[in-house]
Amino acid sequence: MAGISFIKNHKKIIVGALAAVILGISAYFIYEHLHPAKPVTNESQQQAETPAGVEQAASNAQVPISTGQAQEAAKEIKYIVSSGQQPQYIVYTTASEAPAAEKTAQEKAGADFAIVTEPSNPTETVDTSKLPQDTQISLNQYNVQAYKKILHTVSYAPKAIDNPSPKEIGYSVAKKITKDGKYLGVGVDYNFDDKATIVKLEYTW
Repeated sequence: MAGISFIKNHKKIIVGALAAVILGISAYFIYEHLHPAKPVTNESQQQAETPAGVEQAASNAQVPISTGQAQEAAKEIKYIVSSGQQPQYIVYTTASEAPAAEKTAQEKAGADFAIVTEPSNPTETVDTSKLPQDTQISLNQYNVQAYKKILHTVSYAPKAIDNPSPKEIGYSVAKKITKDGKYLGVGVDYNFDDKATIVKLEYTW
């Protein structure tokens, strides 16, 4: 009864709040529809080996990354090339099928975004849409995992600084829920002093 009374007394505020939430959600989906993420970006090989190139691909995919992440990814791409290795994925298909093949490779790798380059022309960016549809092409694809999909955490707390006997141990597993690396998970802790098990919900960012 108290709940019903509260709703009646604050009906305008509740309706206004719900309208604001619905409006906000609608605006988000409209923006997503008008500005779709582009998980695969075509760049020159030289551009892909730079932090700026990686940041551009991440921006196209709407995946926020730090300067350090961009530098690390660029360094890895440059190392693959300089060491004479081949990337894990090579797109070998026709020009018309290339976009679908690139997206499939990116999704199969579970990558946050991918960069595709033309190995035979390191200074050029290939645009498959401008080639005859049946043109055979071979492209290098670098799939970038900016954030792990799943995080596992094991925790241990001693009884005291000078007593390493366990007071509490725990384990948790969390799944990435946003593009910028926020995680939601569950965990279990066991306290040896209280002989009690605690189940917890975790949010990590």
